[in-house]
Amino acid sequence: MLFLANAIMKSPQQALMWSAMLGAATLVLSPFGVLSGAAIALVTLSAGLVPGARALIASLMGAVLLSVFTDQWSAFGLALLEFWLPAFGLAVVLGASASLSRMLQVATGVMLAALMLVYLWIGSPEAFWLETMRQMLVSWKTQGIDIEPQAASLLIDQLPAVLTMLVAMGLLMVWISMVLLARWWQTRLYEVTPFSTQFQAINLGNSLAGLMALMLVLVLFMPEQSLIQDALGVLSLVFMLQGLALIHFWQQVKQVSKGWLILIYVLLGVLPQMMMMVATLGWLENWINWRDKIASDSQS
Repeated sequence: MLFLANAIMKSPQQALMWSAMLGAATLVLSPFGVLSGAAIALVTLSAGLVPGARALIASLMGAVLLSVFTDQWSAFGLALLEFWLPAFGLAVVLGASASLSRMLQVATGVMLAALMLVYLWIGSPEAFWLETMRQMLVSWKTQGIDIEPQAASLLIDQLPAVLTMLVAMGLLMVWISMVLLARWWQTRLYEVTPFSTQFQAINLGNSLAGLMALMLVLVLFMPEQSLIQDALGVLSLVFMLQGLALIHFWQQVKQVSKGWLILIYVLLGVLPQMMMMVATLGWLENWINWRDKIASDSQS
């Protein structure tokens, strides 16, 4: 995908043209939104705030023109919150701070605030999802689509309780992925600190680590509070990234075979428990500071 970054940054006109095309493409196929957001973030990181704002406006204009002819205004609104605004905002934070850690802290704070607003607005997201699933099953039945009892039970009895957390974690991962991709593009196009060095330096700090500790304690005493469980899921996701940063640092400093990295990523894809293990590693690292110990051991 580096060719796309080259094309975007070839000239200011090219940046606007690609931003507009990717913005329109987002409404056709949602995954293009990640590339659209990454393009906005790349221009913001590489050229500055004003060119980044122009790229954002170009993306919006491309999507608006398509929405006029296809009447996809609801998709436009979702894409605005899922891709374009977060990519631009987090790129501004990253550009100003030059810190992936700060960008992750801000993204996590925004998502936690969004979760609280959702609970204040809806009251019970679980009840909302339950009603949505019931209506979906009735609609499928009306259309003659047969649903197996096990699948129906999953949709009604299990999914509503965790769907808010899954949506929040998925949305946060999209936000982060766009900016990380843009940063990687930038490090490949320009003479800046290598992306691997920046990623391995991720440290979310004691404030978020303390908040996660508080959530862990609260979930033991108030397991019925869905907001606490959802917040814990969001925090686990970002601390998983810190855990991965630590693992990458260990692999590079100790010159361990990259096969271990591949194994860890495979296990993350197939074992849900692996995410919590890596997140715990990243969480504990805020107090144990394993990276300093690894670095000192390698020098001795």
